[in-house]
Amino acid sequence: MSVPVSGRRVTADVGTVWRAFRVEVYEVPRGLWIWLGILGALALLGALAAVRSLFPGDKGLGTTPTFEWGLLIVGYVFFAITTSGLCLASSLGTVFGIDRFRPLERRHAVLAVLCLTTAFGLIALDLHYPVRLVFGAMLNPTPSSPMWWMGVFYGIYFGSLLLEVWSMFWGHARIHGFACLFSSCMAVIAPATLGAVFAVLAARSFWHGPFTPLLMVASAFLSGTALLGIVFWAVVRFRLRGFERAGTIAIPAIRAVLALALLIVAALVAREIVAGYATDDAGLARATAALTTGPLAVQFWGVRVVGGLLVPLLLVALPWTRTAGGLLAAAGLAIIGVFADRLTFVAAGQIAPTTAVSGVVSAPYAAYTPSLVEIGILTGAAAFVTIGYTLAERYVDLGETDVHAVLSPAALRAYRDRLRGSLRASRSAVEALRKPATGRAGGGTIVDVSRADAPASPAPGPGSLSDPQVEAGEIGATDVQPTRDVQLAPEVQPTPDAPLAPDVPLAPATGTPSPAESPPAAAVDRDGGEE
Repeated sequence: MSVPVSGRRVTADVGTVWRAFRVEVYEVPRGLWIWLGILGALALLGALAAVRSLFPGDKGLGTTPTFEWGLLIVGYVFFAITTSGLCLASSLGTVFGIDRFRPLERRHAVLAVLCLTTAFGLIALDLHYPVRLVFGAMLNPTPSSPMWWMGVFYGIYFGSLLLEVWSMFWGHARIHGFACLFSSCMAVIAPATLGAVFAVLAARSFWHGPFTPLLMVASAFLSGTALLGIVFWAVVRFRLRGFERAGTIAIPAIRAVLALALLIVAALVAREIVAGYATDDAGLARATAALTTGPLAVQFWGVRVVGGLLVPLLLVALPWTRTAGGLLAAAGLAIIGVFADRLTFVAAGQIAPTTAVSGVVSAPYAAYTPSLVEIGILTGAAAFVTIGYTLAERYVDLGETDVHAVLSPAALRAYRDRLRGSLRASRSAVEALRKPATGRAGGGTIVDVSRADAPASPAPGPGSLSDPQVEAGEIGATDVQPTRDVQLAPEVQPTPDAPLAPDVPLAPATGTPSPAESPPAAAVDRDGGEE
């Protein structure tokens, strides 16, 4: 028995699979075994920490009643927005058909599914009982809550990613194109909704406002692009599938997009600081002070601004660092900076609340220290993503495919030509229907006078030339059109080889009964009464 996988027939016989597994175990390089062993140990540590977090009590997590969102929420936000950033960066090739971004397609899809799966696991653990995620989101919907919509959009997003991966490896090009387009749209909607979860909290002045969703989407774009930079450095370094085009076109393209993302995030971070110092809101001013001169200053200035923005910008801008190694350093620092930014963002919103509804905090700032359980869970989550991608890179064909972009210039021109053709056909059909209607006078019928067996014209109706009102001068002769002057439209002219079907009387536009329903002409006098 065999099953089709990525266009190939793969055997499903247990004995054959076991023999192939034994051969593969002996053929795996020692360095890969060491790498997988380290990652496996970290993943096991994360699994044990996850189980520990489910025990009753408050000793597992470091959160407090005044600091309720800790490292697990930071990890969830980081992995969720990274998923969106992967799709946004690769959409330049999968959706818009830009050739230099086409090598990103398969690798971004696998990474996106792994990252979003990890994000769901982290948020489920933060809820303490994962079953609450099902009962709270599915069985008790709350459309007025941005958090509920966040769950809905990320659930739809996950489904579209699975459809994209299935159609990509099983060769359904048309479905794959529209799945990529839909996933790219959800890659903007989902992180924007996640930002709205923070933005609607008026009691947390540092989070509240319309710029929080914008910063979330921009950070997603930066994080996803940086992760692709790390992955494609490994593709070139270890000469994996498609390393030729990865080194010549993919890495320069990622470098350019990374520079753009760094500039956008730097501008939004600068606006955030300026707005915090220029505001009259005491809560926002204190949170900004905690971020820039308080307990979060080292993480913000050292890791976020210098290490996560300025140094990567220099690495992608200087000519002598525009190499694969330079991209690795810039991408690594940028992704660490995004994680530090999400950590300081979540902490600054809770560290100095001053409004009446914010609760009581320790003076002068609320205290939070991540527990070993939280650190272990986050470490295991990163190891899980890395193991999954390593195995996919070895056993799945992640090379470049013949992508049919939905919104490429050629596709857009084809859609435009088809739309114009449909409009022309519709106009022609409407005109063909209107021409016989305007040629009808007072219930008369268009008849082919060239046929000997043509039916006789029906009795004259109101408004015809033989109508008494016309003869008496009550209706001008110019107000009506005689039936004998009407000709068939050119597109329906009879041909000698194609006999016409019997003519069907048309109902008059004035609402009078059609000739087929009217009494015979001999039975109707000029006053309209029956004889």
